[in-house]
Amino acid sequence: MSQLINHLVNVLKTTAAQLDDTDLHHIMLNHYQILRLIDDELHWASPELAELSQQLLPSNITPQHACDLLDKMHHAILDNPYLLHFFEQAKLQNFPQLKEKSAKNAHHILPAIIGYALVQERLTQAMYQHWSLIDTLMKIWVPLREQLGIESQLSTFESMKLASIEKPMKDYIHFHQTETIAQHYACLDLPMNIFEAVAEDLSEHRFDNAKAGTILAFHLPDVKPACFSEDKKGILLTPPHAKSWADLYSLWNMAFVSHLGHFPFLMVKLLIPQVNNFKATPELYLYKRTLALYTHLHFAFFSQYDRLQTNQPNMDWQDPALTQLLGECALKSALEYQQLAKTKEDPHPTHQFIV
Repeated sequence: MSQLINHLVNVLKTTAAQLDDTDLHHIMLNHYQILRLIDDELHWASPELAELSQQLLPSNITPQHACDLLDKMHHAILDNPYLLHFFEQAKLQNFPQLKEKSAKNAHHILPAIIGYALVQERLTQAMYQHWSLIDTLMKIWVPLREQLGIESQLSTFESMKLASIEKPMKDYIHFHQTETIAQHYACLDLPMNIFEAVAEDLSEHRFDNAKAGTILAFHLPDVKPACFSEDKKGILLTPPHAKSWADLYSLWNMAFVSHLGHFPFLMVKLLIPQVNNFKATPELYLYKRTLALYTHLHFAFFSQYDRLQTNQPNMDWQDPALTQLLGECALKSALEYQQLAKTKEDPHPTHQFIV
């Protein structure tokens, strides 16, 4: 068990424990307002969101809820051998830039990260439980992006990422409406999505992580036909050795986003239990990860828009040494996975599939 993981979780839990109930509720409220899901008069943006208000933003939210969530995130990390290897390597390094930059505003940023984890966990869970919420969110966010001129300000990569994530959102709505799924669903879209990030890594000379992403992309989710989960709420996609593939994806994507100044918020979408606690059913990983990413993209877009309107500086915690180590660990893990994928036996249990 990594001492570094224990230390980081304890720091976050100590931060959470120092908040009072009003603080935590206000932080979560602010995040929902950034997402344009609650307005300035504290009204939810749609009747469906209002009906789910106690799930999304409980009136009785306490620091203990945050600590419980952090414990669940901790346990899920411990189930990922690739992440564990990274943390074992990371405890041997100092990351001076990260320490220097984070020291300036950690007292403000860490509570915001904790509150964001609660928002992401609860919103992702609600989207999973109520697929119609995906449609509701699209009807809120798509017109707002146009109204605020956000899409015209996106980089080429951001535009491609938005398009490649919005497509599966539309697909999911269609699949749930018709109760049918194309058997080979995602076998083309998924590798294209990964190769977008690979191309970005290559352009910035992050070659180790680019190689890791390439290995991921060539192992398609076609071991079994795409189908509904047993509860009919999610879509199961099965790459070779699905648990290990998802373990690797988590590390690879952490390495990819780590070069961005606000990377701790990006890592939240990977580490919340709704996404990262996939040991029992790893075939659900891609579905839930896409739900969380769609939410995060809009959090990032609207946050950037708000900062530009108020001349607030961007968060900058990135450290090249951290990105380099993550990439090195991702490549090592990818090569291990590549060898594992050559074997036919999957050590993880087969789950019941509903076509």
